[in-house]
Amino acid sequence: MGSKNNITFNHFDDFKMNTKTPTTRKMIAQKLLRLRSRIEDWASLNGYENIGNQNIRRDADDNIVWKRSDWEFVDDMYSIVINKGEIHWSKDTYHQFNDLWNYYKTDVTVVRPEDNPNLEPEWEQLQQMKWEDD
Repeated sequence: MGSKNNITFNHFDDFKMNTKTPTTRKMIAQKLLRLRSRIEDWASLNGYENIGNQNIRRDADDNIVWKRSDWEFVDDMYSIVINKGEIHWSKDTYHQFNDLWNYYKTDVTVVRPEDNPNLEPEWEQLQQMKWEDD
């Protein structure tokens, strides 16, 4: 799988792959967890208020009435994968993940991924989960 510091979602040859395959779901969950942790690491340096938004809804007066941050987007996708939800992602979704990975790059000499207090326990939990089909 490689180092926890490197990630890519764009190596999938068939974007209509069977995401119900336990191995595939586990791999996607691991990558999403690492992406979510990377956003957290970036935010710890640059401020949580500076995390980008995936979606913003405005009213007629152009006031923001609802928004979903990049972190919330990734966390939602991660939850879908680990809870065996239906996945209907396209090639564009994986490109979005890659764009987020590149945007939230941090200097590993300042913030090391293993310093994130959320990564280690959830990583271990993923390794212990039963990934076989029901």
